[in-house]
Amino acid sequence: MKKILKYSLYLGFALVIHQELFGNLTFSPKFPTIIYVALILAIFELILKPILKILLLPVTVLTLGLVRIIIQTLGLYLAVYLISGFEVASLTVFNYFLSGFWAYLFTSFFISTLLYIFKKL
Repeated sequence: MKKILKYSLYLGFALVIHQELFGNLTFSPKFPTIIYVALILAIFELILKPILKILLLPVTVLTLGLVRIIIQTLGLYLAVYLISGFEVASLTVFNYFLSGFWAYLFTSFFISTLLYIFKKL
């Protein structure tokens, strides 16, 4: 329980930082939605992600680890699917327009990078 709350706090900060830098996340009621999204992402990170890594181990070996990025993106899709007030919009990064899957991929990569940094601090 303590680990889920710690991860939720880290992911909440990561979501807010990503929103302030890129502005492609929409939280309908601001504060409660951030908490719900952070909780769903924390549960995904701690419970579902290890199971998916084990199940997709042969595919991970064949693709040299690229499937792990897709697994992270699935967590963001899950949060958008479960919470009606949360959505990921298109964004522009270094003059490249990212929409759809690529916006989800970049957002999940950035959030997981921030989560890694927060865990190391």
